[in-house]
Amino acid sequence: MGHVLVSLETTSTDEKTGFPVDLSFWGNLWDRYVAESQEVIIHCWDEEKAAIEELSVKASNIKDEGLIQIFTLTLTEENRVFLRDNSIDSKGGLKWFTMFFHEEGDEVIEIGHYGSEIILYKVNEEEADKFSSLFPQTSTIEYYEEHT
Repeated sequence: MGHVLVSLETTSTDEKTGFPVDLSFWGNLWDRYVAESQEVIIHCWDEEKAAIEELSVKASNIKDEGLIQIFTLTLTEENRVFLRDNSIDSKGGLKWFTMFFHEEGDEVIEIGHYGSEIILYKVNEEEADKFSSLFPQTSTIEYYEEHT
C-alpha cells in the first residue's frame, strides 16, 4: 500500500506562514476520511496561545516539547464536532500546525503546515485518486506506491 500527498496552494500573513488559500474540502475530509479515527495528535507552536488554551480543555494528554505543545484528543462526538466545525482561524488557515489521525493505533492521515499539506496513508492508486478529488484543482498531488 502506498500514500498520497496533497499540497495545496498557500498564502501567508505576518502572523502565519504557509496556510491554504482554499479550505473548502475540510468538511468532506472529515465526513469521508476521519470518521473512523479514534484519536488525533495535534502540534501547536508554543507562541500560539489561543490555540493551546482551546485544546488544553479537550486533550486527554498534553506534552510540552519546548517550542511545540503536543495534544492528544480522543475523538468523542463532542471533540469531532469541535474539530470539524471550529478548526479554521480568522486568517483562513487551520488553527493548528499539524494533526495526526489514528485508527486502531495506526496513523491514517497527516495534516500539516496549517492544512496546506495532507497525506493519506495505506491506499492504492484508485483510492488515492478518489481522495484527490476532494481538493481544489490548483493542488499538487503525488501518489507513492510504497510507504517509507
